[in-house]
Amino acid sequence: MKRLLVFAMAGVMAVSMAACGRKEDVTVEEETVQQESVHEDGQQAQTEEQQTAGIANPWSDITEETANTIVPKLFKLPEGATNAGWSKCDASDGEDSLPGDLVQVTFDLDGLNYTARAQITGDSYDDISGMNYEWTATDECILAGWGDGNMKGNTYRYIGEDETVDVITWYDIEVGISYSLSTQAEDLDGFDIQAVAEQMYDETKAFGYYAPLPEDEHQSVDITGCDTFTQIVDKLDDGMGYANVTIGNEDVLLVASGTFDEDGKAEAIDADIYKYTDGVPEYLGYVQCGGTAYPLGVKDGILYVGGNHFITGYTIAAGGLVIDEEAWETFDSEGQATYYHSSDLRDVGADDNGQVSDDSALNSMYDAYSNSEIIEFAVVVK
Repeated sequence: MKRLLVFAMAGVMAVSMAACGRKEDVTVEEETVQQESVHEDGQQAQTEEQQTAGIANPWSDITEETANTIVPKLFKLPEGATNAGWSKCDASDGEDSLPGDLVQVTFDLDGLNYTARAQITGDSYDDISGMNYEWTATDECILAGWGDGNMKGNTYRYIGEDETVDVITWYDIEVGISYSLSTQAEDLDGFDIQAVAEQMYDETKAFGYYAPLPEDEHQSVDITGCDTFTQIVDKLDDGMGYANVTIGNEDVLLVASGTFDEDGKAEAIDADIYKYTDGVPEYLGYVQCGGTAYPLGVKDGILYVGGNHFITGYTIAAGGLVIDEEAWETFDSEGQATYYHSSDLRDVGADDNGQVSDDSALNSMYDAYSNSEIIEFAVVVK
């Protein structure tokens, strides 16, 4: 599955993360031993060097804002959390290597101290908690909120003579991010760490959160009496956007319900489409992307509308808006993907249900979208 505009995957690299708390690839040097421990008050300590021999501490303090730039679909702090401290562990010197930097936050809530972590791990579901115990009990769960309420997770509990440790890990297959949450106390009888993890889901990070109303609730601009595109633009409300592009062989007007700023450029994820028919504007239809990670793009007369699991290329044929090509994927409860491919204009080799054997068509369309020109909109100011 291709995860476009979220992060570039040049391949999953085997990176030693012992200093950052991963279980695998742990290296013990004769002169320098790095050890991660858990304090008695429940706060997980950052990496400490027992002996320094010129190796820098990979952990550094950061702000929550910086954390959100490192992991694009980061968790939020649960309501009532205090004493939050954000940090990161440098994963690798390679610019585009995976795993990415490990983000961590420690916080207090209801008398317990927690450590939450997140890391881009690509196609690999990694336990990034850094907690290495002979677990007394393990279980599987489904986290509410995360993954539309279908996110699988794993819980672990260690019960010792003087402490109990709880850990939950989960993985977002859509964006290739691994998460963990851990805490410890003398006694955690009756405690539910899953409930805390569910509170940390941030719906504002979900793709499509900033999308406009669903298509069946969308209302286009009333163009009654409009003889030109300019007259349509004059009717637009403050904050709406407009752009002139070519779809097929037609010069069209795109009208967005709103725009967002990307490096000083106003981009949009939805648009009403208008063209001239017999010298007057005609409404063709409405398109909507899956979120701000997929702004509208155009190339060679194809309007690209994408999301995390689909890409559609629109053109104009026989005077109407049609699908030149579309590819998408769905997932079952086990995370297994099914791929689809279709076109209004030609046979693409799919079966009667539109299903195809692999993701080659989807990846090809993502490549086409990545090479398109992201449309810049003019913003209405009144």
